[in-house]
Amino acid sequence: MTVSGKVVHYDANRGFGFLAPESGGADVFLHINDIDIDETALKPGAKVEFDVEETDRGSKAVNVAVTEAAPADEAPAGRPHRRETHDHGRSHGGERPRRSRGSLDASAFTEEITELLLDSSDDLTAGQIVAIRQRITDFAVARGWVLD
Repeated sequence: MTVSGKVVHYDANRGFGFLAPESGGADVFLHINDIDIDETALKPGAKVEFDVEETDRGSKAVNVAVTEAAPADEAPAGRPHRRETHDHGRSHGGERPRRSRGSLDASAFTEEITELLLDSSDDLTAGQIVAIRQRITDFAVARGWVLD
């Protein structure tokens, strides 16, 4: 069955990302080996249709088709590729810019958590990343740190 959704994250350097089904539920892992489209279209916010295949490591997206390009305001502009960055996205002063409490919505917060998890370890599986970031996002929403 074909599922509609959006791109949550896609890292062309690592060749994988996550898609959020429109109907809700857990994000679905996406790997470069399972797509036959131009990776540059896989920007956060792009609308997609895909099939979900269950594997021993969890759900993964196959037969992915971009149905609508990402809105210009959702696509990160000028973001350096992860492998070209040696300071893990921090400014030259060594600190990541801080946001005020509650200024992120849950979707943006989840994207930030995904980036941190991807930067933290090459050994995390897609299932582990999805589980960890969901628990952290739920925790932050429950405490009012991010908007639901």
